[in-house]
Amino acid sequence: MALSIPELPTFDPFSMGHSATALPFPFDRDERHVASWFYLARAGVHRATCALTRTRKNVVMPSYHHGVEVEAVKQAGAKISFYRVDRNMQIDVEHAISQAVATNAAIIYVTHYVGFAQPIAELRAWCDAHEVALIEDCALALFSRDERGRWLGSLGDAAIFCLYKTLPVPHGGLLVTPSSWSDEDEAALEPAPVWSTVRHLGGLGLAHLALRVPPVGAIFRKISRRLSRRVDRVVPNVQTGTMRIRPGDLTRAASPLIPLLLARTDVSQVIARRRRNFRRLAEALADDFPLIGFPLRPGVCPLFLPVRVADKEDLHRALHAHGVYSVDFWSSGDDTCDLSLFPEVAQLRREVLELPCHQSLTDEDVDRMAHIVKQLALHADRAPATGTLDRHAHRRAV
Repeated sequence: MALSIPELPTFDPFSMGHSATALPFPFDRDERHVASWFYLARAGVHRATCALTRTRKNVVMPSYHHGVEVEAVKQAGAKISFYRVDRNMQIDVEHAISQAVATNAAIIYVTHYVGFAQPIAELRAWCDAHEVALIEDCALALFSRDERGRWLGSLGDAAIFCLYKTLPVPHGGLLVTPSSWSDEDEAALEPAPVWSTVRHLGGLGLAHLALRVPPVGAIFRKISRRLSRRVDRVVPNVQTGTMRIRPGDLTRAASPLIPLLLARTDVSQVIARRRRNFRRLAEALADDFPLIGFPLRPGVCPLFLPVRVADKEDLHRALHAHGVYSVDFWSSGDDTCDLSLFPEVAQLRREVLELPCHQSLTDEDVDRMAHIVKQLALHADRAPATGTLDRHAHRRAV
């Protein structure tokens, strides 16, 4: 049977029930926080940067980044310096602080990679003592907590979340700020295109059908690109996950459909299932691949399982050919970040491949995915030296 393991959670309309528990941070409403809804999270990054750089324009950001968030900060008129991130995706707090001091920064920008908490309390204390704002990028860390059980995003002067990476929604970015925070430049937002929203939700439904009915997976892979080109001619489409900011990205609101879908989401089940899938997949692969974030710490709601591989591009293509939609995570970043100064980040960009562990996957899905990954690595071991993955040589080198 053809296998189809999507990189993001799928939408099953028949399983949408009432939420078992109230939605937690960042969706809860209290006197401490307010939220602004956007089509894409990058709009929240831009809005927060504009509001927090009125008197000083320097921002320090992690050298390990996607790139589009850096562009959003630049479009706010800020000047950027980068700080170190180690080979396990942990930020160098001392280097971030030294960069902030050296540049008289207005903001320290922190990214919680793949749901793994950064030492945010330490930075919060320093920022308070030196009148520097703190932005938490939680685009990859919805529903994760720190070592003290606090929700990631709850300590920053601003926190940004990307909803569709964790939940089966067609789009959605959320900017959360303390209630005392004032955005004097708040602009009117354009409504999300209705047909684009419906199209993306339909795609999530088809992905679920391909996952649960394997023969559909083969058909889905063969016709999806051709069908997309035809639909593009008659249905407006606003993409998500793009590498660059396009016109309208910073002024487009989320669809009213998004809160309705969220209200029918069982968050506790999402967290539990992601943690279970991460652990199951990691335990199956731990003897064959170096992993990041395993053993899984308490409080983490993992986005993916980060795996180190010797030839990421080859394995990524091979997995896709077998229906496992891995993510070639951040192979490149902003052009102004000199990777010769950040060798650990250069290594992350070369080696880290992300495997899905989302809540739409069953134990059987995870086991089949692990089997395929190991078989592809074993085949690469036996193949002639052509640049494909050599698992054992890689483990010696890493």
